[in-house]
Amino acid sequence: MDVMYKLEQTFPKELEYAEKLVRLMDDKFKIPFTNFRFGLDPIIGMVPFVGDVVSFVISALIVMSLFRNGVPRSVVLSMVANIILDLLIGGIPVIGDVWDFFNKANRKNLKLARRHFEKHN
Repeated sequence: MDVMYKLEQTFPKELEYAEKLVRLMDDKFKIPFTNFRFGLDPIIGMVPFVGDVVSFVISALIVMSLFRNGVPRSVVLSMVANIILDLLIGGIPVIGDVWDFFNKANRKNLKLARRHFEKHN
């Protein structure tokens, strides 16, 4: 099933752009002959300090959007923990760069939001 189709069934219409931004940040590109996907987040994160802060700000905007559109504070706190962990570990030279390719905090946060909307719709 197409992710966008499922999104439309469980998310308010206003949150479609959150899915598009998450896709761009976490899994826009695919390594040929594998199922491994990555987005701009690990690429931006390769710029020392500034890249991690930029990625954090984009992630925070996604979380704020989800909060404004009905995700409760208890879920938002989990989301904030995900992006803070991503920022802290992502800031470690080399280890953080590898971490950013495998940890998809935005995708995790969207999954939390989707779970909330599925329960309450």
